[in-house]
Amino acid sequence: MSVINKMLRDLDQRNNSAASANQIIARRHGQPLWLTLLLLLTFGLLCFAIYAVLSRSAVVPTADLATTAPEPVAQQLPREPGIATEIAISARPESNSLEPINSPEPTDRPGPTDSLASLQAAASAHSAAAESIATTTITAPELPVQAVANVAAIAAQPGQQRTEPDDTAAPVPQLPEIAQAAVPPAAKAGSSLSVTSREPTAAQQQAKLRQQALAATQAGQPQQALRYWQQLQQAAPQDAVVYLAQARLWLQLGQPQQAEASLLQAKTQGIVDADIQLMLAQAAASRQQWLQTEALLPAGFAVALHPDYYGLKATALQQLGQHQQAFDWFAELSRLQPQLGKWWLGGAVSLEALERPAEAHQYYLNALQWGDNLSVQSKTYIQQRLVATE
Repeated sequence: MSVINKMLRDLDQRNNSAASANQIIARRHGQPLWLTLLLLLTFGLLCFAIYAVLSRSAVVPTADLATTAPEPVAQQLPREPGIATEIAISARPESNSLEPINSPEPTDRPGPTDSLASLQAAASAHSAAAESIATTTITAPELPVQAVANVAAIAAQPGQQRTEPDDTAAPVPQLPEIAQAAVPPAAKAGSSLSVTSREPTAAQQQAKLRQQALAATQAGQPQQALRYWQQLQQAAPQDAVVYLAQARLWLQLGQPQQAEASLLQAKTQGIVDADIQLMLAQAAASRQQWLQTEALLPAGFAVALHPDYYGLKATALQQLGQHQQAFDWFAELSRLQPQLGKWWLGGAVSLEALERPAEAHQYYLNALQWGDNLSVQSKTYIQQRLVATE
């Protein structure tokens, strides 16, 4: 036994001496300890620098988060300065960089060591914290919605004292009322406006009918124009222009009796108009009814405004043998319109009837001088009377 024990002790001593010799040899032939630590430290700093660069490139700014974060109802509500400050403060993380949920994580690194594993664990923990902060930032507007709603509700009741918002109130069913209370008065007034169509007035209807009648007359549609004027006559029975227009259209259609009937309707309405009287007198003169013609042309209108009116009156008086009155009207008309030869011719006929040949001769000369618009028969008659009155 003692020999065996001695042999075992010798074997142990040999093994120990061999191990210590190997350690000494390994220390002599291996790298120094400080160089190994320096390499590890350099590698760790390089990994940390790469992680910092990747983290900064994947960070979403706070302004972008605020822009992309959905706001349920607070977008329609007026913003308070104090509440906006609280949102900005609550959305700002404690660290200088945020990493969203989908940010890439550095997984492959050359030379995995214990320090690299610890750095990766720290990076994953930091990413998880950043994700929780980003989620909180996106859902943060829920608290300011209630705050803005309570502020708007309190502002709508100036007589009551402002109190703290009730925490027990349910925010979801009150959102429509909050949005309605926060709408400005100008927006409510604009949304409640409605366009109401009004019926055209009587004057507008008459103006429209008049335009339609004139357009139909210009288009060569007398029957259609007559219908428009008849409708206008029912709307405005005291308008003389309506009867005159109908009479001219009837004459255009070759129905003088209908024209005269329209003018007589104006007289039954008590309308006194120079043009209506002139058209009625012309109708009577066409039938050689000179007494009726002269009676239809009373001297109540201005001569300068109605020369044809008084010219027909003088002609009727001349046909009735009242030459002095006829000459007075012709003399007045030739003084107002000396360029018209018909007035000189009518005055010359009346003067010759009054046995004043010298004056008649001068009137015949003036009629020939200004007789460009006279007919050939009238000019021939003037030449004959000039020879007779010399």
